[in-house]
Amino acid sequence: MTREGKVFLAVCLGVGLAAVNTGNNLLYLVLGLMLSLLLVSGTLSDLVLWRVTVHRHLPPRLYAGTPTAIEVELRNHKRHLPSYALEVEDRIEGETEASRRCFFLKVGGDSSQRASYRRTPGRRGRLRFEALVVASRHPFGLIEKLRHRREEDEVVVFPALVPVSLEAVLGIGAGREETLDAAGRGADIRGVRDYREGDEARSIHWRRSAALDRFVVRERYREGRGRLALTLDQMRPNEASADWDERLETQISTTASLVRLALQRGYTVEVLVRGARSPVVLAGGSPDPIHRFLALLETIPEADAPPLAKASRGAILLEIP
Repeated sequence: MTREGKVFLAVCLGVGLAAVNTGNNLLYLVLGLMLSLLLVSGTLSDLVLWRVTVHRHLPPRLYAGTPTAIEVELRNHKRHLPSYALEVEDRIEGETEASRRCFFLKVGGDSSQRASYRRTPGRRGRLRFEALVVASRHPFGLIEKLRHRREEDEVVVFPALVPVSLEAVLGIGAGREETLDAAGRGADIRGVRDYREGDEARSIHWRRSAALDRFVVRERYREGRGRLALTLDQMRPNEASADWDERLETQISTTASLVRLALQRGYTVEVLVRGARSPVVLAGGSPDPIHRFLALLETIPEADAPPLAKASRGAILLEIP
């Protein structure tokens, strides 16, 4: 029963007591009408929830501290009967109060609608979605009916991104131009391959194409600015306090931001921690593999801490302060 429903029920009881005490037929008629409204409300709220399914659509990536839109799709499988005033609540493991709701005013028969809500993850790591709850107070708002749908999802929340300056960290002009062993837009020829739709006409090797009787294009090496190795120490001292944890999270966010910026600037990047190293991402690539590595990074007690991983030969070593 909703708050309005409880008030309505209290009025029903009052009218019923008055009808019994006075024997007034009009009061009996009013009582019957009020009870019939309760019956109709419960029946119709069941009807709008009948044969209704709901699904969650997660974005490809989430960042801590950044609002992200999460879509909820509600489908009404009733062929000719619409559903009205449906509210969907998305529940997450460990969350006591769920204010993440989507409202659907009307979903036609045998059709679906999508709505979204904004969620701001509070911290990096694994975020587990538990269930979707569909509720309806249709038509009078006296009774609320709920349907729980167990739909488990898990997404890795990447570290928060903060403003960083690569030039301030490395120094102006740091790094050196070098050829990377990957296809790109460099000056050196890597080889030839068959022509694919979308290739530029100027990259066609005409003499070789005439000899092979098919179009082939020149494939060039990608040019980069060298290899950058970022070192991050996740060893937790025995006397560490909450301030140390906050400082480590700041370092992880700084590292994630530097990785993203360095890849855009043409560096090949990897991250070194105690006992492990991240995947190596070539210049211009997506930072997602390293961001995922940082999102799942856990501290290591001082007594069990292995040494920091060593950087690759020729890499520019950068320690995160």
